[in-house]
Amino acid sequence: MKVSEIFKSIQGEVDVGMPSVFIRLSGCNLNCKFCDSKYAKKGKGLGVEYITKKIDSLNCNNVVFTGGEPLLQKNELSQIMFILQKNNPLYNFYLETNGTINDEILNYFKGVSCSPKKQAQDYNYTPITQLKNVRFKFVYENKNDKWWEGFINKYQIPKEKVWIMPEGKSKKHQLVRMKEVANYCIDMGYNFTPRVHVLIWGRRRGV
Repeated sequence: MKVSEIFKSIQGEVDVGMPSVFIRLSGCNLNCKFCDSKYAKKGKGLGVEYITKKIDSLNCNNVVFTGGEPLLQKNELSQIMFILQKNNPLYNFYLETNGTINDEILNYFKGVSCSPKKQAQDYNYTPITQLKNVRFKFVYENKNDKWWEGFINKYQIPKEKVWIMPEGKSKKHQLVRMKEVANYCIDMGYNFTPRVHVLIWGRRRGV
C-alpha cells in the first residue's frame, strides 16, 4: 500500500478539534494544480500489517484516511479497517475523498468528507450524495466564482451537509479570507470550517 505519512493530530476541517490518527495515502486520479498536499503523489510501500500496528500504537480510536485519493487503494483500505475493528470495536473510521469513485466501502465509514473539485463536475456524484454519512466541503477561492452553488442545487444537497472552507496553504492566507467566508456562510446557511491545523502549525507535514 502506498502511504505518504501516518501521524496523530487533531482534525482541522469539518470535525474540527477531534483527536485523530491520519493515514495519508499516495496517488490521486485528479491531480489538481492547486493541491495542498502534492507531496502525497509519492509514498512508501507499506504492508497492511505494519500500518495496522502503527495505528494501534498511536492510541486513538478515530482514524482518518486522506490523500491523495484513498479509494484508489480501496481493497487494502478495507483490509485495514477489518483488522483494526476486529481487534478493537471502538475504532471509528472517517474518509476524505474527492467523490469521483463510488464503492460499497463508503457505507462503512462513520463519516465521509467529500470535497468535489470544479474541474471534475462532469462526474456522476449521485451515488455519494445519497449516503447518510456524507458531508460536502467546498474550498472558497474568491467571491466571483461560487461554482459550488450550482453543484448544491443540482444534487439537492441539504445546507446542513455543506461546509465552506477558505482557500489558503498558510496561516496568513487563511486569515485574509476567513471573515469573508464566515459572513458568506452566515448569509447562505452553510457551515463554516477553517483549516485549524494550518492556523496552529502553519504549512508543514505531520499535523
